[in-house]
Formats: sequence, C-alpha cells, structure tokens
Amino acid sequence: MNGLPRIEGWLSRHLRRAADSRGFLAACAALAWLGTVTGTFPATAVVVPAALLLPRRWSAITLSAALGSAAGATMLVVAFHFLGWKILHGNYPDMATHEGWRQVIHWVETFGVIGLFVVAISPLPQTPALAFFGIARHDYALVFVAILAGKALKYGLFAWAATRFPDHFLGDRLMQGTSAHGARPGPPPGSPPDDPR
Repeated sequence: MNGLPRIEGWLSRHLRRAADSRGFLAACAALAWLGTVTGTFPATAVVVPAALLLPRRWSAITLSAALGSAAGATMLVVAFHFLGWKILHGNYPDMATHEGWRQVIHWVETFGVIGLFVVAISPLPQTPALAFFGIARHDYALVFVAILAGKALKYGLFAWAATRFPDHFLGDRLMQGTSAHGARPGPPPGSPPDDPR
C-alpha cells in the first residue's frame, strides 16, 4: 500500500478534530467501518492514533472500532451473498489460486464461525472468509458476533499497547509533540484523566 502513510495522515487529522467533540467514538466506529468496507486501510490505523490521542478511553475506542469493523464485515457478507460466486470470481480471478485465500477459506469451511473468529484476530485477510460466509452460509448474526469478538480482542491489544508503550508508537516524534501519525501524544502515565466526554 503505497498510499498508506497519506491515508494515515488523513485518518489522524479526522481523529484529532473529532477528539475534542462528543462524536469521537462515533468517528472511530465510522472510520473502522470505512476501512473494513473499502479495504484501503486496516482499522488498527484508526485504533492506535485514537488511543494515543485519548489514552484513558482506550477500551471505549476498542469497542467503537470493533463495532464499526463488525458492521462493515457483516455488510460485506450481505453484499457477497447478492453478488454470487460468478461475479466475485470474475472480479477476483486469482482468488481461487492464492494460497492465503485458500487457507482462510479452508479454516472457515472446516471450523465455521470459530474459524472466522480466528481470522478476525489474525493478520490474515478476512475478505475470503467473508466471501465464503456470503456465498455458502448466511449466518449474518454469527458473522457479526465472531468479527466483533475477534476485533475487540485484537484492537484491545493494540490500543492497550499504544497507551502503555507510547514511545514505541510515537518514535522520534515524541519530543516534537506529534506522533508518527501526526497526532498529539497522550498525557504521561499518572497525569489527570482525560475529559470524560
């Protein structure tokens, strides 16, 4: 993804603007949904800068992003259901031969929703699993729950790590007052809590 740094900058600008409003968690959910539906950026590119902006709200950020991602994934399953295999394969001809796609489809075919949960917490592409559920199984509620649980675990780990080890995520820019994503760093440990909005 050559444009990922530019996208991360765009995300950070939107998150910084939203951080001072009551709509911050909704912005986190909407951006995670957008990343999931379009596949242009990982939702962790939302979670990490958001947790750095408001470190004391990392758990609410986690839940918001997981809800947005789960809603986006469920929407993709519905879309794949209506697109059908022929159109899906026509648009993604390498899908059947790509090793990562085949492995993910095998897991989901073998383990069902548990396989989808494992894909959700892993760095593996989730699109093939969603395509499988859209075409072979129409368990939309189970897809939502599996993705929500997996993403909550994954994003929670990222958000927690960002708040506990901000130097790792901020790098050399910590001394300059901005993060690697262009966001201002959160308060140091032991400082007063963030605004409770």
